[in-house]
Amino acid sequence: MDKIKNYLVGAFTALNIFLGGYFGVFTPLLWIVIILMVLDLFTRVYAAAVRSDDRPESKKVLVGIYRKLGMCFLIVLSMLLDFGLLQLASTLGITVVTKIMFAALTLAWIFVRELISNLENLQYAGVELPGFILKALDTAKDKVDQMSNVVVSNKDKND
Repeated sequence: MDKIKNYLVGAFTALNIFLGGYFGVFTPLLWIVIILMVLDLFTRVYAAAVRSDDRPESKKVLVGIYRKLGMCFLIVLSMLLDFGLLQLASTLGITVVTKIMFAALTLAWIFVRELISNLENLQYAGVELPGFILKALDTAKDKVDQMSNVVVSNKDKND
């Protein structure tokens, strides 16, 4: 048992070092996004289980898992976009301030949407939610979208 534990701790440590080397200060956000994705699946099953007019179905759970896998692909593609643009900038002699711009925005975008999805699942299950959390997440969603507009178009949305 200790051998398995040591192997898992070693594998997790190696993975965290690899991710930390790429994501830097955004590594905790990546782990939070992964946890939120798993929680979203659980809150969806919970919501379906507690309602009398719904029930957990393996097909819906499988579709949810596929969506989460798609989001993971989106993170990887964002990483590749950042890496490719960084290589291109380096080749052209352009100084780039950060090595992860699109991956960070993608993580922020998924983070906010996963939180919203988890809260919607709880609301669907009949859990009353404080209004300030919903307002804060709606504002955060708008801010992430605005920031992505600034990065892509290089000008503020209010211009």
